[in-house]
Amino acid sequence: MIGSDKEFEKQCEEYLSYLYSLARRLYPDCLDTDSLVQEALAALIVKIRKGEKVEYPKGFLTAVLKNQYNGWLREKYKRDIVEYSDTTFCDTDIVPGDKEKKEYLTEEYASVRREIGRLIRIYREVTVRHYVHGQTVEQIARELGIPRGTVLSRLSSARNQIKEGLDTMEKYAQISYEPKSVAIEIWGNTGLAGEPLSLIRSDIESNILILAYENPVSVRGIADTMGMPSAYIEPIIDTLVRGELMGRTASGLVYTRCFMQRYEDAFGDIPAQEKLAKEYAVQVWEIVWKYFEPLTKRELFSKMSEKQKATLLLFFMNQMLSEIVHKCRPDIGIETLQLPERPNAGRWLATGTVFENGKYRDNRYDGSGPVYVAYSKECDGNVDCQMFDCQSLFGEAHWAYGNLKYNCSLQSILRFYASFLPCEVKNENELLYELIPEFEQLNILKREASGEIVLDIPALPFEEAKEYWEPACETIKKELYKLLSGEIKLLWCKRKNRVPKHVDESALFLHAGAASAYVKAQLVEIVERKLMPYPVIIGKIPLIYITYRRREEM
Repeated sequence: MIGSDKEFEKQCEEYLSYLYSLARRLYPDCLDTDSLVQEALAALIVKIRKGEKVEYPKGFLTAVLKNQYNGWLREKYKRDIVEYSDTTFCDTDIVPGDKEKKEYLTEEYASVRREIGRLIRIYREVTVRHYVHGQTVEQIARELGIPRGTVLSRLSSARNQIKEGLDTMEKYAQISYEPKSVAIEIWGNTGLAGEPLSLIRSDIESNILILAYENPVSVRGIADTMGMPSAYIEPIIDTLVRGELMGRTASGLVYTRCFMQRYEDAFGDIPAQEKLAKEYAVQVWEIVWKYFEPLTKRELFSKMSEKQKATLLLFFMNQMLSEIVHKCRPDIGIETLQLPERPNAGRWLATGTVFENGKYRDNRYDGSGPVYVAYSKECDGNVDCQMFDCQSLFGEAHWAYGNLKYNCSLQSILRFYASFLPCEVKNENELLYELIPEFEQLNILKREASGEIVLDIPALPFEEAKEYWEPACETIKKELYKLLSGEIKLLWCKRKNRVPKHVDESALFLHAGAASAYVKAQLVEIVERKLMPYPVIIGKIPLIYITYRRREEM
C-alpha cells in the first residue's frame, strides 16, 4: 500500500483533505478539529508501520475519527479528573473512588510524537507543518523560503529517523516538539535583578508555566510531557518557585502563580471597541481640545516641531484614556490593591501572554507601557529628569532598544536623551553617540538642515508640566469619564475569564483583556479623521515624553 515516499506523501495529503472535510461536515461542534484529524491519520500511520494491511483506508479513518470525536465529547462533559502523564490525578468535585484512568493515546502514537520531538529543527519544522497541521509541500516551501525538493528530502529523512527511533515508549506531548512562547508583563516594580522578567530565559520556563497553570502537577509530569529528563527540569522549577512565579504544594506538586492568557484572547471584543471609538471620536477630541488648545499657545509648546506637538497630545490622550479604562474595571479592590512584596526587593503582580504556532505580536493594538524611568544626579531624592516610554502602533520605542548595536539600560538611554535638553544631566557613555543613526530611524532624534542633531520627542520642564498640563489633564479626565464610563463598564462586564484560584490575586484577572484595544483604537480614529491640527504618520511617531529640571533652576 505504501509504495514510494512520493506516493505515500500524496496519499497522506489526500487523507488529510478527506478527514478535514469529514470532520467539518459531521462534527462541526468540535472545538479541536485539528486534533481529531491528526490523531486519526497518526493511527493509520502506526498501523501501516506495524505491517498490518488496511484494505479500506478511508473506512478505517472514518471509524477512528468517530472514536476520537466520541472521546472528545466524553472529555467535554466529564471534567472531574485531570490526569497527568505520570498518572498523578488532581481532584476537583468528585466522589472518592470515582477515579478511573483512561488511556488517551496508544503507546505507538505517543512514540511517534516523541520521535518528532527528537528531530532537529530543520526536519521537525517540515514534519509538524506537513503531518500535524496538514500543510502541502508547496505551502511549506513558500513559507520557509526553500525549494520544494528540499521539503520532500527533509520529509523523507524525517520519516526514516522516526522509523529508526520507534523503540522506546516514552509519552511526549505536542508541547515537546512545538513549544509555545510566553511574554511576561507586570504591575509594579521588578526586583534588583529584574525579577520576574529575568526568570523567563527560554521557552522551557514558558512552557513549564503553561503546563502548571490549570492545576498543580508533579515535576515528573512536566518533564515527561516536555520530553526532557527531570534532572534538567527540577532546577528550573526551583528557580521559578523561589522567584514566586510558581508555587509548591505540601505534597510536592507545583503550580503557576501568575495569570496566563492566550495572545488571541488578550484584546477583548475588538469590533465592539472599534465601534465605541468611532461613536465617540468627535466628542472625545472636543473635550480634549477645549482644555489643551489654550496651552498650545504657550511659548515652549509653540517652539516644538509639528511631530513633537502631535506626540505630546497623543501621549496625554493615551494616558488619560488608559486611566479611565482602568478606573472602570469591575474588579474588587483594584484601586486599593497593595502589590505583594517579592524576593530581591520586588513588588509586583505578573501576567503571561501565550503565543502559539510561531505567531508573535501581530495585533495592531498591541503595545506596552508607559515604561517609567527617572534619573537623579545626587542621592537626595530629587529627580532631574524622567521619561514615559510607550510602545505602540504609533512608533517603535522600548521594544526596539533590544535591537540596538549596544545593550543599553533605560536609564542610560534617558540620560542620552536628556543630554540634548537644557538641563544638567550628562550622557555618561560616549558610545551611545554611535547610535544616533539608529535613533534617527526610530524617529526619536533628527538632523536639522544645519546638520545639528536634536531630540524629536516632546519634553517639558517640571514646572511647565505641573502648573499647566497636568491640571488640564485632571479636568479632561473628569469630563471624559462622565462621557465614556458607562460604555466602558459594559465592555468590562461582558468578558469573564476562567482564572485558577492558585493565581495570585486571582479575582483581579476575571475580566482581564476586556478593553485592551479601546485606547489605541480611539487614538487611531481621531488621527484618521484628521481631527488633530497636526499631521500624524502612524508608525513614525513613538509616544515618548520627557520632563526635566531646567538648568536655570539649579
